[in-house]
Amino acid sequence: MQSGHAPTETIADYAAGALTPGMTLLVASHLSYCPACRDKASRLEALAGALLADCPPVAPGARCLRGALERIAAEKEPAAPPRAAAAALPRPLTDWLRKPLCDLRWRAVMPGLNACALDGFARERVGLMRGDPGVAIPAHCPSGAGGALVLAGRLREGADTYRCGDLAFPRPPAGADPEVVGSDPCLCLVVQPGA
Repeated sequence: MQSGHAPTETIADYAAGALTPGMTLLVASHLSYCPACRDKASRLEALAGALLADCPPVAPGARCLRGALERIAAEKEPAAPPRAAAAALPRPLTDWLRKPLCDLRWRAVMPGLNACALDGFARERVGLMRGDPGVAIPAHCPSGAGGALVLAGRLREGADTYRCGDLAFPRPPAGADPEVVGSDPCLCLVVQPGA
């Protein structure tokens, strides 16, 4: 896997609808930035469609229509158009937030590092982290799952430097936490398993 890109297995799970809601938001937001991963997702979706076209049809169950209507009713209202302050964020994230970053409930984690938890994700911790240059961010996914998407600024983790649109997936501890590098603050969408 090339640094900053989603692994093929993750893209395949995204295309199949098999990712958790937080990971779906993370990958969909990354695809807004990355034409290579977006192309891979399109090809996997086309392949899956071709395979399904060859399958014999299956009659829907008695609860199929009711289940579909319940899922439609449970979906969120259509998102309001994003305000100018949120225009630089990827569309899947602005659709989820439905308000600009400055209107979110940020809390100080430590000097130079703020976080905002996003609600509505069962069995996952999904949020935004904003760090000042030079700040070391506590490891984003210590349990070995999840990931982080850089939305602004740069983040260095070991030998890799991640820029806007890059995905950082967890690795075995290398001894140093990711650090905000450069002269601009870094903003990341972070997904971790666990409630």
